[in-house]
Amino acid sequence: MNRLKLYLSFILTFIYFYSNGNTSQSNSSHDTIPKIKKTTSKITSKMTDKGFIEKLTELGYFDYTEKDKLRIVQDSLASRFSNNKIFFTEYNRNPPFQFYDSRFYSCGDGEELYEEGGVIAMIKEMQPFLSKLGVQLNYSNDNYLNNQHSIIVNGTTYVLAKGSPLMWGETIQRYADMVNAELVKNDSKEQLYLLTYENEYMVFMTTEQYKFVCEYFSSDKRPLTVAEWTTKTLNELYNSMSR
Repeated sequence: MNRLKLYLSFILTFIYFYSNGNTSQSNSSHDTIPKIKKTTSKITSKMTDKGFIEKLTELGYFDYTEKDKLRIVQDSLASRFSNNKIFFTEYNRNPPFQFYDSRFYSCGDGEELYEEGGVIAMIKEMQPFLSKLGVQLNYSNDNYLNNQHSIIVNGTTYVLAKGSPLMWGETIQRYADMVNAELVKNDSKEQLYLLTYENEYMVFMTTEQYKFVCEYFSSDKRPLTVAEWTTKTLNELYNSMSR
């Protein structure tokens, strides 16, 4: 996206929020964005970093981790747990900067995923992990027209961008929803969750793994459901434009 498009997108976003959130004539059911409930972590002396990793292991979190990467992944998660920082793991510091944990995927600031070819590149990056789950994302008709983007995956047409206050984040949200829909079709227990930590990330987890992580990391330091992440991101955009 060039600077002009980004500028216009920002202006349209401002107009959207101003017209729906700052006029006295607005309907209250439209001008209020629901707020995500911020949770606090429950780290206590009863749960050590070793116990945390053992529980993740019991829940199958490391089942798809390559054996030569297992120690790196476990040590990085344990370190961040003991310091009560964020549910995050180590990645290769050399190009293409991919995570050692096959559950984690970087979206950067969202622009690369939004741009032409970005979604297909992400599908290809995720496919080895998805294949372990018995899921294949067969895509076709990756179509960009008038700032709208759609793609056919396994016979279903998915709209990945059509204009949203989320800007680049719209494609992150819609991509995660698309993959989650395909996982459900295949009766998989895994789902994609979204994490904001300087950049944007997608994380595969089961419901049990997600609930466990929620107990020990506050809502601003762990992955969120797609709906939670969308609400949080819209709130942040709204608040930044209301200052």
